Amino acid sequence: MQVTAQASEQQIDKFVDAFYERVLADPILAPLFMDVAGIELSEHLPRIKAYWRKMLLGHSDYRRHMMRKHREVDARQPFTDEHYQRWLALFEETLKQHPLGSSTQRAAGLARRVAGNMRQNMQRFRA
Repeated sequence: MQVTAQASEQQIDKFVDAFYERVLADPILAPLFMDVAGIELSEHLPRIKAYWRKMLLGHSDYRRHMMRKHREVDARQPFTDEHYQRWLALFEETLKQHPLGSSTQRAAGLARRVAGNMRQNMQRFRA
């Protein structure tokens, strides 16, 4: 298998759009994102795209504190292991259909770390 070049901004944007299409159609995650968090897609998607451009390409256009927002959502409805597992499964399924070149494995590893760190952080925050 030939490794393709690092992900481009356009690939990242396409991946994020495809991932959120899955998330917002998912019976486990959609209520959490739409009803509990009340995300506004026109604001949320550009932030998430900026986050992944920062993580995969080193861009500096993402400057938010991710955990603060997630703590607010967790306070309204605690995240469960099922939420983390489903989020990660959808992320990995989307990566298979929309690979990010040589950044694909890095993105998968980062997603696993994000899910694990968030889970630990939320458990500590609740305690």
